[in-house]
Amino acid sequence: MKYLKQVLTVTLWEYRRFFKPKNELLGIAVMIVVFFLVYFIGKYAASAEEEKTSLTISETLDVKLTSLLSQEFELNKIYENQKDNYIKQISNNQEDVLLWNDNAGFVLYSYKKPQAFKKLNKILNKYNQTRAMEEIKLSQENLQHVLKPVSIAEKYFEETSGRKVLVYFFAGLMILAVVLSFAYQFTAITGEKQLKITEQIVSAIKPQVWMDGKILGITLTGLSSLITYSIISILGGLLFFQFTDVPLKYIFQVLHAPSIIIFLMFALMSVLMWNSLLAAIASVITDPNNSGKSSLMLLPVLFVVITLVISPQNKLAVFLSWFPLTSATAMPMRWVVGNVDLWQLAGSFILLTATFYLLRKLAAKVFRVSILMSGKEPTWGEIIKLAKEA
Repeated sequence: MKYLKQVLTVTLWEYRRFFKPKNELLGIAVMIVVFFLVYFIGKYAASAEEEKTSLTISETLDVKLTSLLSQEFELNKIYENQKDNYIKQISNNQEDVLLWNDNAGFVLYSYKKPQAFKKLNKILNKYNQTRAMEEIKLSQENLQHVLKPVSIAEKYFEETSGRKVLVYFFAGLMILAVVLSFAYQFTAITGEKQLKITEQIVSAIKPQVWMDGKILGITLTGLSSLITYSIISILGGLLFFQFTDVPLKYIFQVLHAPSIIIFLMFALMSVLMWNSLLAAIASVITDPNNSGKSSLMLLPVLFVVITLVISPQNKLAVFLSWFPLTSATAMPMRWVVGNVDLWQLAGSFILLTATFYLLRKLAAKVFRVSILMSGKEPTWGEIIKLAKEA
């Protein structure tokens, strides 16, 4: 009972130390403003693209091609005897675009490659195809009949495509939670060691209590920040559905209650596990400005990316779904895409929980040994040797 009370005290102290509600609310307000700015800037950019680009063509250009070009471009026409002077004008003024046709095809004159090149190329290809069809006397109806795709009626007993979004969503939140937590741990543990207050605290309570409280408190801080980012994501999603006319039924395909529960359980335990490992790493860093061990904070990102890139049906994915450092994303992904028995879900989660338990023990041992060292930063070999003796 005394242990739980002490852990709760340290947990709440760490949580209140780093979590600032005012800053979180300010972050939400700023992101809402950013979302609206991005939307209106995007709308303005889209409307600007709708304006027709100026294009100069020959007076004798084929009428059909001229008609196609006029739908997308503001056309200007010149005679053949004006061509050379107009090309010099493009070079000198560094503006305007001239499309000229000769026996070999088309020539495009411009100071730089125009932004509307893809649009122009598409129109010219369409015109060329139409001419080729006329030469072989192939009608548009016959061509469409030949190119008509096969009809496939999709009838699935369970629709899972929308749930993949949840996997990526929780994977992103998990990475964010771990990175934020390590930043807090890095600040807390290394700062306390430099101020020489850790020794005084550990003389009053056990290293395991101190480390457990830190892991739980900083995890709680990271999860609280995640709630903020989740609210921001929901607001962004609402804006997306509002302005893109995506049907609301897609939302219900994504919001699958059993999937959300499974993803939450794995994500939460994975954050605790990674925080235990990163707490051990932070506790051996003496000088954060010159330590190479701080780069290990990228490990969670690396492992999560690996699981998202590999196909869930791959044999390696089966191993990754059981391996504790990757199971938090690999197992939910396999569960969504393939057929995974409940015993596999339970077994993977139990193994992940056991890994967290062992890593928190290891973190406390490493922490206990590291505070007794002074001078240069200890190597991993020295840490392991002393941890075994502790």
